[in-house]
Amino acid sequence: MAKAKDWWTDFFPVFRPIFDTLNPKDTAAEINYLIKKLGLKRGSRFLDCPCGIGRIAIPLAKRGVRVTGVDITKSYIDELAAKSKRLHLRLDLQCRDMRRISFARRFDAAGNIGTSIGYFDKESDNELAIKKIYRALKPGGKFMLNVVNRDWLIKNYAPFGLTESGNVRIIHKRHYDPARSVITADWIFLKAGQEKTVRSTLRIYSFHELIAMMKKAGFVNIEGFGSVKDGPIDFDSRVMFIFGTRPK
Repeated sequence: MAKAKDWWTDFFPVFRPIFDTLNPKDTAAEINYLIKKLGLKRGSRFLDCPCGIGRIAIPLAKRGVRVTGVDITKSYIDELAAKSKRLHLRLDLQCRDMRRISFARRFDAAGNIGTSIGYFDKESDNELAIKKIYRALKPGGKFMLNVVNRDWLIKNYAPFGLTESGNVRIIHKRHYDPARSVITADWIFLKAGQEKTVRSTLRIYSFHELIAMMKKAGFVNIEGFGSVKDGPIDFDSRVMFIFGTRPK
């Protein structure tokens, strides 16, 4: 029997318009926060995994950070490569599954940003993605994990949503499975009378679960915040910023 296609193969190329709905001011605040908390400076080596179309990678590279970006979606890597070339920025870009990266003790800091963990059906694969980032860090290297807060999501759960990006209308229909803490969503993209539907499956996490996952990978000095102002993680925190360090 042929192996079933991974959901992200079809999903992310179609998902691209969502990036255009993100608030540039929010991104700028996240960049400043990341630089501060990870101690990034000109010449620091940073692993952005996965990097998408460069929402984080481009601003960091503009500040002199040496960025390596990894993403499984080739169209994202191609778009980021073209943009970095236009801006005369040097980025090391790789089209690869984050479970398959093989860096060892190379980076001063790393980030898994924008709810980019929980893609995989096997929990061991989600753990492996974090472990691979741990191995990529130099001793003393710092890591930021940025994800949606499960507790906020359940409190504010809505089975339907509507987003618009330019001339694209996006309808999302969600189903939450409490037995697995997994949200399955159908995303319907409508443009010029044409319709495209793709499905995503995402394991969502509470803070304590991610602490355990990062500890299992080897991280120490783990702390988490619910905002870029170091606010606490609670039911009103839409996202979590969780930090850990690879021991020296």
